[in-house]
Amino acid sequence: MKKLVVMLMTLALLVSLCGCNAVTDEPSNEATNNTENVATPEPTAAPTVEPTEEPKQPEPGTALSTFYQAILDAQPADAEPLILFEENNPDLIGSFYPGLDGIELSQQVFYMPPIVTHPCEIVLVEVKNEADVQKVVDVFQARIDRGADDTSYLESAAGWAKFAQVHKSGNFVCMIVLPEGYVIPENVFEMQ
Repeated sequence: MKKLVVMLMTLALLVSLCGCNAVTDEPSNEATNNTENVATPEPTAAPTVEPTEEPKQPEPGTALSTFYQAILDAQPADAEPLILFEENNPDLIGSFYPGLDGIELSQQVFYMPPIVTHPCEIVLVEVKNEADVQKVVDVFQARIDRGADDTSYLESAAGWAKFAQVHKSGNFVCMIVLPEGYVIPENVFEMQ
């Protein structure tokens, strides 16, 4: 049945194409009016626009390492490998992200460079309560603002100001800053 429908559609297309290209060899009676043998196109309906889909949200409980690996995989082949270590020290995390310890998280990962003199951090969290997502965004934005205002390392501050971003999707939030020459995905949470 499908083949028959495809053949009929193809035949209809060929007939319509032949009709569009048909030109008679008869000369026009009026030299100044050449519209006699010109086919006038039929008005067509406006193309239908498919509704755009909402960005797909990650499933609750999706391992944050999945997004981290996708970020690493998105880097240019000629880029130096990113050297980041997973940080678990609550005091260090609290000093970089004050206020985050007061928010209930389902999961969290902090990837930081061994030397913090250049902008390179990837932090991913899943928030237990959707109402707390904006609080996490604010904590991450405060980290970006502090990095951009750092007068001790002006080059690093410029990198924070130019390249740091916060992404969110559902209960997932990411703060990412990578040095120049690396790729920050448009939406980290659509990369799984």
